[in-house]
Amino acid sequence: MLLVSIIGDFHSSLFPLYNELRDNITHHIVVDDDAFSERRKHKQIVDALEDFNTKKLLHIETEAFSVDEDSALSIKRLINRIKEIEPDMSKVYLNITDGLANIGLLLAMELLEQGGNFLSYDMYENSYNLTTKNGMKNITLNKSLSIVEHFELKGVVVEKKGDKEFAHRYKREILELFNTYYNELELLNKDISQQKLLQTDKYPRAYQLVKNMKLDIKTDAPLITGGLFEYYVYLLIKDLPFDDIEVGIIIKQPFNNSMNIINEFDILLMKNNHLHMIECKFKKNNDKAQLVYKYSALLNLIDDDSKIMILTNESPYKQDIYDETNKQLTPHRRGFLNNIIIRGSVIHNKNEFLEDIQTLFLS
Repeated sequence: MLLVSIIGDFHSSLFPLYNELRDNITHHIVVDDDAFSERRKHKQIVDALEDFNTKKLLHIETEAFSVDEDSALSIKRLINRIKEIEPDMSKVYLNITDGLANIGLLLAMELLEQGGNFLSYDMYENSYNLTTKNGMKNITLNKSLSIVEHFELKGVVVEKKGDKEFAHRYKREILELFNTYYNELELLNKDISQQKLLQTDKYPRAYQLVKNMKLDIKTDAPLITGGLFEYYVYLLIKDLPFDDIEVGIIIKQPFNNSMNIINEFDILLMKNNHLHMIECKFKKNNDKAQLVYKYSALLNLIDDDSKIMILTNESPYKQDIYDETNKQLTPHRRGFLNNIIIRGSVIHNKNEFLEDIQTLFLS
């Protein structure tokens, strides 16, 4: 199979289909507009695809090809290259989902009647339309990218992942700590954060549960004061029908040849090739406006249509963002307009939280 992918604005129009078809692909032409602003993105995508193929032991020849979308002659060069690689058009598949309309139109005019197969991916339905000279049919994708694969195809390196086995091993202790000894844990965390001498008589059971998990108050302080809450939330949702879940994932995004930008995400959720996130804030009085600004900027790094939930561990669990008398909800409203919802304490509102998970990420 020869796959021709035309690069547009969205990675999600390219990678799920590539992953679905990868075992049948022998040659892959990655096409972009030759505008200067597109070259860097084009190179990043081609490099990421080649690295991905190497890791997955895929014997796919990846070829970069630039065209001038305003030149019929330039697009004709692409058509000639396609025919040179694969004369049998029934083996040619062209992903025109997010490509420049003029390129897709000219390709269809030339190749559709000759037996070419045209693909258009619907990110919201996780399916694609296969159009040939004989008609069109809709096909649901059978494969879902893992979270690590998703970032690899974006050219982003996963530096570290949280230890989900730790959460499974100490499931009883973590659930008991938050469900039963929540108030004690808050006092313990306060002393740890302020580097005070521990007053174990104020939080004996929380302290003992932490000891039972073989955690050191000093060296494991970040895990105790923040990471355990991430594991708690993970344990609440781990059996829901997500395709993949990762906790405490750190990624490295290339800035140039010598510098990278580091980002950390508390919980990432993959469902039908859509990647979403939960930010877990066990401490109270967080700067919600700053959190919304931060994650609005990171949405496209996570995914093209990503949704984010920020858990603040405050009351009430859910605010009425349409209450005109409440002037304190600007961050909630700004977040809502950017696919970010802010919620309060999951510990005291598990059922509402799980309903939100279903509505936001699984529906």
